[in-house]
Amino acid sequence: MTPEAFELFIQLTDAKLSTAMSELPKLLLFSSDTKQITKSAVNDLVAKSLEQNIFALVEYVLKRQTANALSLYQDLLLQKEDPIKINAILMTQFRLLLQVKFLEKKGYQQGDSAGMLKVHPYRVKLAIQQARKFSEKVLISAFEGLVDAEYRLKTGQGDKEMQFELFVLQFAAVK
Repeated sequence: MTPEAFELFIQLTDAKLSTAMSELPKLLLFSSDTKQITKSAVNDLVAKSLEQNIFALVEYVLKRQTANALSLYQDLLLQKEDPIKINAILMTQFRLLLQVKFLEKKGYQQGDSAGMLKVHPYRVKLAIQQARKFSEKVLISAFEGLVDAEYRLKTGQGDKEMQFELFVLQFAAVK
């Protein structure tokens, strides 16, 4: 297994031995000819959890890749995920991005941030990597957009499934 494939494998299995053991046979069977497990194979074959899909969704939103964001959102809806649940998890992730951004700005290290936020250190590591790619202003704007979508979702304003789509389109339009 290449180092990049291993890193992705650990990420996709949430470093859980039971999950890794159930996913490994697929990878071994797929790579029996080449004897090499690639990052591409891991990405294609290892099942992604809701949290991992949310992580990708956050990335698409922040990069303003509306087609990818909306496509992944539709996939989540097809998997019977509730729009309110999706929005809540997105808000949690954006809140974490903002928190690690602020703590890093104040000079806190990854381990200190994880302890202070009571979040697993690996999750903080990923959040720091993601937050570094974007300005504070962009993260705040996205978080505020999700808060507005949450309000509309919970007060029954408009179609539940369209609130996230509306947020993505509005966020992409803001420069």
